[in-house]
Parts: sequence; C-alpha cells; structure tokens
Amino acid sequence: MDSTAVTPQWEKERISILSCGWLGKPLALHLKAAGYPVKGARTSMEGVRELQALGLEAYVVVLSENVLTGPDDFWDADILVVNIPPRKERGKEAHVSEIMLLRSFIETTPIRKVIFVSSTSVYKDINGLVTEENDEMPDTPNGMALREVEELLLSSTVFDTTVLRFGGLIGYDRLPDQRRIMEGRKSNGQPMNVIHRDDCIGVIRRVIEKDAWGEVFNACASGHPQRSRYYKAAAQHLGIPMPRKLPAKEEPYKIVGSSKLRNMLGYSFLYDDPLQVFTANV
Repeated sequence: MDSTAVTPQWEKERISILSCGWLGKPLALHLKAAGYPVKGARTSMEGVRELQALGLEAYVVVLSENVLTGPDDFWDADILVVNIPPRKERGKEAHVSEIMLLRSFIETTPIRKVIFVSSTSVYKDINGLVTEENDEMPDTPNGMALREVEELLLSSTVFDTTVLRFGGLIGYDRLPDQRRIMEGRKSNGQPMNVIHRDDCIGVIRRVIEKDAWGEVFNACASGHPQRSRYYKAAAQHLGIPMPRKLPAKEEPYKIVGSSKLRNMLGYSFLYDDPLQVFTANV
C-alpha cells in the first residue's frame, strides 16, 4: 500500500473551530482542503453565511461569561480549536469566566482534544529569552487572563489540551500602513516576536498530525528584527520615506524562543525572518 496516499476523509478526525475570524477562517479552509471534516463558528448569521459561501459547514455559537449557546452538531467533533482572545475592555475576569464555562461544557461533549490559541503576552518582559519553562507572571491583564485560562484547560481530566503561544500575528492585511510607519518612528531597538498567519496554520496542522497533546508550545519566527528595522522595511516596501526617527528610549523587552516546537514537531517556519513578508507575494 502506498504510504503517501491521502487518508480518506472519513478516517480523519472531525475538527470544530471556535471561532472563524482572521485566523480561524483560513485555517478552516486549509484543513478542509487537507481532507479533514471541519465545522466553523461565528457569532452571527451573517458570519455563518459568509463561511457557508466558502463551502464550510458553519454554525452560530455565542460565548460570554454566563451564557454558551450553539447547536449540538457543532460540538459533535473530535478536536476543538479555541481561538477566542481576551478583550481588554471587558477586564481579566470576563475571559476567565467564559473559558471556565466553555471547559465545563466541552467535558459533556464527544470532544477529547483541544487546541487553545494563546499568546506570548503570557510572558513578562525580562530583557532576555523566555521559554515555556518561564513561570514569571505577566503584568498585563490580558497576559494574566491567558495564563489562568491556559491552566483551566490543561487541568481538565476529560480532554487533552495543547496550548499554542503565538507571537504577534503578521501577514496579508496585517502589515504596517503609512500611519503605523509614522508611529513606528517612536520605536527603539526592541526585538519583535511575531508569526505569519501561514505559519500559525502550519503549526496547528502539525500538532494534529503529530498527535502532540498535553503540551505548551511557543510559536514565533526565529528572526527578531528591531522594530525600527521592521518599519523601515515596510516603508521601503510601500515606496514611502521613513519619517525621522525620534530619540530612542529604554523599554523592557523579551525574546521568545520556539526551539521546543521545532524539535518536538519538526516544524520549519515558512517565514522564519519576519522581513520576508515585504518581499513575498502575501
């Protein structure tokens, strides 16, 4: 039997994605093209119709601190990708409460594997390298909320969770425009910790393929250009002059290491140098 043959769709694990926005929608399309049965969630019928027009099975699912609504069909899956960031304006406790509600509900469904999309904001700026072993608590509300909800999901005895701590998301329409380049002149030599959307999708698929559950992975490009260099490259890409740089000021920073992900999953980043986004056709 040819070992390279594509696994029939009915043998692949069923995946539900909560929710299908800037990252979740292309992720759903990618996994569907790879032969996985995929279901997507949005918070409105308008969003559902958008996904359906792309050929995706879609449902309205709404999650808040006190209420979780969504049809049983969405939760009839093997793997759930949770892609719901905290919202600063609602405060730390709101995100913790909604994920606590979500965890309790997942435990009543067929879902036994969860991928939680987290962020490198869970790390404090220590002016050095941070890895998954770093346990210093962040000093931002979003970072603290994410640390707490990560632990909530990882501690479930009913399903297995893998946490992906993505760096800042770049690519496609998330590249500096002229306004951001002007703001970028305030930047000093802080190193950037970012990941291209295509690599986010690649990492999620690799976790599924490798059956890598119960883990925490940092996911950032190994290149960490200074912010001023990144904005200069953006200005050159757009053909506009880089504004005069303001005097640098000392600011704390961190460098996020992703060697665990590379070693355990054997993943090679498509955009390992963030400056590639200005030369690639993205």
